[in-house]
Amino acid sequence: MSILVRFFASLILLSTWSIASASELQFNGFIGQGAMVADDTQFIVGSDDHAFDITEAAFGVSWKPMEHFRVASALSFRQWGELYDSKVKFDYLFAEYTYHFGDETLGVRGGLFKNEAGFYSSTRDVPFTRPSIMLPQSIYSDYFRDAQLHIEGGDLFGVHQIFDGTLDWHLAFGKVDVTEDLERNVMGGTELGEFDSEHYYAADIEFQNNYMRLGVTYYDAEVSYAAPMSGNYFPGDIQLINWVFSGQFRYQNFELTGEYLTGDRIINGLVFPEQFGELKEPSLGYYLDFRTYLPHEVELFIRFDKHIDNADDKDGQDYENSTGIPAYFAYSNDWTIGARWFPSHDWLLAVEYHQVEGASWVTPVVYPNPSVQAKNWSMFALQVSYRFQW
Repeated sequence: MSILVRFFASLILLSTWSIASASELQFNGFIGQGAMVADDTQFIVGSDDHAFDITEAAFGVSWKPMEHFRVASALSFRQWGELYDSKVKFDYLFAEYTYHFGDETLGVRGGLFKNEAGFYSSTRDVPFTRPSIMLPQSIYSDYFRDAQLHIEGGDLFGVHQIFDGTLDWHLAFGKVDVTEDLERNVMGGTELGEFDSEHYYAADIEFQNNYMRLGVTYYDAEVSYAAPMSGNYFPGDIQLINWVFSGQFRYQNFELTGEYLTGDRIINGLVFPEQFGELKEPSLGYYLDFRTYLPHEVELFIRFDKHIDNADDKDGQDYENSTGIPAYFAYSNDWTIGARWFPSHDWLLAVEYHQVEGASWVTPVVYPNPSVQAKNWSMFALQVSYRFQW
């Protein structure tokens, strides 16, 4: 943990010890438990074809000792089958200053916080604030989550009332909080080298009213790679430079959401020697999600999610010719149907089924294993969640 994060950790602890003087103190949290069953894949479930260690939990505190100043922190626990090792860590940990003038707000925060890429990135780990158990992997990749999600740095933001809605914007900079999960999901094991953050820059703007939600995000994230002393690996880095365009439209009990990602993935080293040079691949991903809201707090949805590793090689044939790995590891087409039910304000039951062609986001992504991953595969997921606040 860096000096900056330790500083804000001390600040949070001092804040919670001073409860008696607090003008606004809030606690909140949640716990979610799920299960997954899959056919013709080991993604998340491993070799058993099922996983019951799908657990998420968080406990957060927000303290506002004076009008313009707030400190906030949350500890989280996450276990997502074979994709993430169980661990308790800071989910966010920051100090924030805001200034209000009329209906307008300007603010700045520093510490550890989540990025704002797309509609769901900053709240993707909370079952109640994401649209499904698994988010669309074309935009919210689970295997590369570590290289994008938790930012240690600063965030300048604003909220403005315009026309008949609200305009939010963020300008963020810093470094991402990298863990061993990234090494395992990308390279295939923690002994196959080590990733570290180089930089993260992002700009996000979003408009929302009662009928629609529109957003644009630009981000530039880079992680460096230190190769092991032996083996066929080389030091280098991975850089993502992407745009995400988001739109959501609501009419009565119906909702249509779509997001589109385009940009570049730039790779130096890793499995390529220095003389190979830079590998630059255009990124492409999008999804469309249609859902209806029924009586008794029930949601039904159907979604198509498409991801292509290299937009210049949409069918993966060039990938197969150059690597010998089947072409279907270069793209993914995911059809998902699902339902969410809120039996009360604090409880959520979610269920969904995925039918997938391709495996571009199946781990490990550098050297995938065709013997345990079919071209066409499926996954069923179930999760129950509870939240609290006081």
